[in-house]
Amino acid sequence: MLVLENDNVSISFNEEAGWISSIFDKRRQIEYIPQKREATAFRLELENKLTSDFQRFTYSSIDTGDRSGYKFTWNLKQQITITATIQLNHDADEIHFYSDVHNQSDEPIVSLEYPIITNIDAITENGQDDYLAHSFATGIRIHNPLVHFTKDWNGFRYMPYPESFSGSTMQFFSFYGQGKGGLYFAAYDSESYSKWLNFYKRDNELLEASFIHGCEDIGAKKGINVPYPVVVKVLEGKDWYEGADIYKEWAINQYWCQKGVLADADETNKAKWLMEDVGVSTFGINAGRDRSEWIRNYHNYMDTKIFHILGPDWPNKTQDFRNNLPGGLNDWFPTNFNKDNIKLMESLGDKYAPFEFDYLFNVNGTDGERGKGAMQQIPSPSKSIDNYPFPFVCPVDPYVQELHVQRDETLQEEADVDAIYYDISANNILKVCMDESHGHPVGAGRQITKAYRKNYINTKQAMKKKAEDRYIPMGTEMMNEVFLDVLDYYQARAGGQPAAPLEGWNTRELLKTGDAELIPMFAYVYHEYGPVRLDGWGKVVEEIGDLFYFTVARTYLWGGLYELNHEYSPMEAIEGKENISEEHYYPFDPIGFEFSPERATYISKFANARTGFGNKYLAYGKMLRPLEFECQNANLNWFHYNCDKNFSEFNDSGELEVNSIVHSAWQYRDERIGLFFANVTEKAQRIKLDLNLDNYSLAKTEFAVCMVTEMERDEMFVLKKNEVKNLEIEIPEKSVILLEIS
Repeated sequence: MLVLENDNVSISFNEEAGWISSIFDKRRQIEYIPQKREATAFRLELENKLTSDFQRFTYSSIDTGDRSGYKFTWNLKQQITITATIQLNHDADEIHFYSDVHNQSDEPIVSLEYPIITNIDAITENGQDDYLAHSFATGIRIHNPLVHFTKDWNGFRYMPYPESFSGSTMQFFSFYGQGKGGLYFAAYDSESYSKWLNFYKRDNELLEASFIHGCEDIGAKKGINVPYPVVVKVLEGKDWYEGADIYKEWAINQYWCQKGVLADADETNKAKWLMEDVGVSTFGINAGRDRSEWIRNYHNYMDTKIFHILGPDWPNKTQDFRNNLPGGLNDWFPTNFNKDNIKLMESLGDKYAPFEFDYLFNVNGTDGERGKGAMQQIPSPSKSIDNYPFPFVCPVDPYVQELHVQRDETLQEEADVDAIYYDISANNILKVCMDESHGHPVGAGRQITKAYRKNYINTKQAMKKKAEDRYIPMGTEMMNEVFLDVLDYYQARAGGQPAAPLEGWNTRELLKTGDAELIPMFAYVYHEYGPVRLDGWGKVVEEIGDLFYFTVARTYLWGGLYELNHEYSPMEAIEGKENISEEHYYPFDPIGFEFSPERATYISKFANARTGFGNKYLAYGKMLRPLEFECQNANLNWFHYNCDKNFSEFNDSGELEVNSIVHSAWQYRDERIGLFFANVTEKAQRIKLDLNLDNYSLAKTEFAVCMVTEMERDEMFVLKKNEVKNLEIEIPEKSVILLEIS
């Protein structure tokens, strides 16, 4: 047994093979690998096989004065050697792992899985208070993964980064027992290398955590260097926020936060209207057809400006959901925007963005041969829940880089758009390409990520120049941390689950029971840096059920804009009239669900909080841990019809138990705290709170506490540091209030 330990933590390794046999938290007296079973030290992916076999294992000790550790070496067949360095600082409670593959053989190396922490057991009794918190779908929490990971779905086995739809939006996850302890896993990679962050059930028995490192230059006599540490740290078990706090301390010092917090940015670096003026968004309203009647109707009941991401039916050669795509530049222009829509939006103060299938290309269209040569070659299997079936072009290819800038530069010149939106773009696509003719090595990884960034930056600069130096915000489907400083907003759907499609589909059955739930992990780490989240997958109709009220409240109170989505179904009927399938880009069936003024008015309450009394927090604030209080639960029904008719969730329905009060806590600079509470039920709710300024980092020692609503601001009392105030407040039915400490 090889042991590495200090006063905080101990980690042990098998002396014959180097696999991890124990992780012991000395302070809390928790053994995370209590069952001493045979394990695997590494998995090496060669061109045609996966292996953990080796001929010889050796080790040596390391002691640098302030840290101790081991260097491990595994000699494989065919002149392949894996080395690992494990380090533990004498006063730390985290272990750092570094690894490399040295390859002198003719066999290409594809990836290295290391470290592997296997045979992880429940932390609390029978796992009843155990949780996995992962950055998949920008944050998801699984209750008791030892039970809910099964042979049918064994958990998060292959979670690529940087990805979003199918993988990891950040480079950490945690497994913890509430109030008892846990483990934090992270890669502190400042350069955006391709990797996979995995936590799953191995052989349908115990849990396993691992990191896979992609080879970015695959070929004979080429290995892998992993220049960043993988960190394993023991936790106190203070909910998922504990791991997020640890990660944030590292993450906000990386290049993707170089732009700084949005509150400090001027209008050359942000779209003020997106942050402060618009209170709701739409997605998928036809760009080429007159939909002014519906836009006007929204404004009749929603007292806010609206951001419209128009549907894909605006190019010369249309984009649609029937596999029609443009190719080169001449397929996109001239544009086909409906002028009545644009004029009405301008008169109402609304803004709009065209929808583009960003990296899809029709090789039978203009520049077909150049597009064919630029096709991204994704390996099979892809090590992902996604098979990536679309005709992607590689962002490194010179033609693609040229087209990306010219397309949207021309769009800005011709249509003078307010913003641009990219669907199926960098956040949906695996950062691996096997075709080196594009100008990158086989594999590529980091170079592909950098190329996406370069294309976004160059395109935004070109559009800004055409717009006479006006800032043009850029958004994508989904989001990943590596694009924080170049993108301004993103569309997500997980916040609408289970009444929404797409990301989160693999956890859908657990989402329906409440054993999986969305958590605002991405917002908690990055909200003050941006970008704006559009979420909710809404319709302003009664038929979608009462979960609507919860979804609207949660979307806004977590810092987002609620999205009305019209991609796969008709718009809300106005006096029995709805838009028809023949004028749309997806072949939906008539449904006749009538527009609900009551629901539009409910959205308007939160839109006004976003643009009015809550703007400093919900647009610019730093998310804090919420207060703890008791409230009633509510069982809310839902119906999901706005998705592809071939999806298994089409016309699915059910009931979900949720908190009757949606709550979030925010800080604006070091000046003030905003505590939001939304009652999503039809009855007034009373809650009891303990207010304590010592929980917050504020510049002053005495603050006024006010109750703020859309209608009034009521100063309640003065609160000093070192003082705890017990407070009981009533939240009216279907309303939102702000308790402000300022």
